Amino acid sequence: MNIQFLTNITTAILVAVVLQITLWPPAAQACTRILWNNNKFAVVVGRTMDWPESTEPELMVFPRGIERNGGMLGDMLVVKDNPAQWTSKYGSVVTTVYGMGTVDGLNEKGLGMHMLYLTATDFGPRDPNKAGVQAGLWGQYLLDNAASVEEALALMKEIQPVMVALDEMKATVHLAIEDASGDSAILEYVEGNLVVHHGPEYRVMTNDPPTISS
Repeated sequence: MNIQFLTNITTAILVAVVLQITLWPPAAQACTRILWNNNKFAVVVGRTMDWPESTEPELMVFPRGIERNGGMLGDMLVVKDNPAQWTSKYGSVVTTVYGMGTVDGLNEKGLGMHMLYLTATDFGPRDPNKAGVQAGLWGQYLLDNAASVEEALALMKEIQPVMVALDEMKATVHLAIEDASGDSAILEYVEGNLVVHHGPEYRVMTNDPPTISS
């Protein structure tokens, strides 16, 4: 086996371990997503989940062909006006939180998604002309239907995430997405408007403030 290839693998593993240790200090109270897409070896991404309690995470494997209703929160219909309905085009492996939706995932085409808390999130008044997706399924909708960042951004023209709450805690969230090519985007709703930061240079996303203010 090529020595340079082994060296590249070893370097990638060491850097990944260092990133994990660095980004997961026990006292930290802010989630962070970091993308390493300029190493000429692989697209590597990691995130921390700094939360004051267990999010009751479950690792799920979803095949293609699942029928979904974006208005459902568990067994409750929370988006009654034009909820998005779709059949998944791509399979995915995801982590769910509180049984209400997907917080991290990767689909079979290499599109990755990471949902982090953002206090300033405001999805705006409900627009019934767009299919509604409760916020916990926002990322899953993209994983189910998009093979790349470009495709995911195009899909955003068709839907509107809808605010939901669990035990009075609102799903004020924003998304970071990346694909197998290393392309990246951060999606945030600020004052009712979708703000997109698109390009491979968007490697870091935290909680607050919104990326536009960072």
